[in-house]
Amino acid sequence: MTSLQAVPILLSLASALMFAVTFVLVKITGQNVSSLAALCVTLTTNVVTLWGWSLLSAQESISISIEWGYFAIAGIFAPLMGRFFQFQGMAKLGANITTPLTLTHPVVTVLFAVIFLGETLRIEIIVGVLMVLFGSLLLGAQNGNHPKNVSEVSKKYLLFPLAASFTYGVSVVFRKAGIDIGTDAVTAAAVTTTSSWLVLSIYLVAFRPAHALILCHTEFVTLVIAGIFSSIGPVLLYMALQKGHIAIIAPLSATTPFFVLLITFLFMRDNETFSVWIIIGTLFTVLGSSFMAYIGMS
Repeated sequence: MTSLQAVPILLSLASALMFAVTFVLVKITGQNVSSLAALCVTLTTNVVTLWGWSLLSAQESISISIEWGYFAIAGIFAPLMGRFFQFQGMAKLGANITTPLTLTHPVVTVLFAVIFLGETLRIEIIVGVLMVLFGSLLLGAQNGNHPKNVSEVSKKYLLFPLAASFTYGVSVVFRKAGIDIGTDAVTAAAVTTTSSWLVLSIYLVAFRPAHALILCHTEFVTLVIAGIFSSIGPVLLYMALQKGHIAIIAPLSATTPFFVLLITFLFMRDNETFSVWIIIGTLFTVLGSSFMAYIGMS
């Protein structure tokens, strides 16, 4: 592996780590914080952080260009819908089950990349996809933090991370299409999060769900910190997409479950579900994603 090949891999892994920290911080705020409140605070933090970063680092004036349309569409799928569904899943199922199920999105990304971006689907990639799906099915058979057995209600909750997986997967395809045209990674991330924030703002003005936005000081600060980490994550992802193939970047971005498992085991083991099957499921998800990335480089 050359140093040029290693750069997008390291950027993808660093992005996965940033998102893992984000998800764990959101989980720390507890079930008293609504998904809407978490989404509102983190997205607002994203917009302020990324546009500030973009303006400070810009070598010339920033102007609207055609690729911004791809980034705006990507932002509606994720972070807006993806993060909302994922936060809902985390509240119902816990981080260790929701995160790996959500991060099956490389399967969606690879399939859409084959259809719309002309990527080649090799048999080895299919093997990696099956490994990811097997790990996700193991995790989906677990209970989260609530019932002792998988009830009908808990099965319904599985729709949240699965919907998040779809929206994240589609978003990555639009991001790749846009970043290949041009624009720096920071501005691309800023446009992506801004479209999410605008749609959310319209919803808040139209329906005014003030009761869902109540936060204490500690919860607010925790979500702002989560927003800072989730601002860095997409920048690193865009940088990786600029330098590497989507068939490599998308699977590696799904290694977030490994980092979530590690962080929660070290700091939150009393509040999360840990079992042999959750660990095996997470390993299959990560190994399948890593295998797809390895094949993509060969």
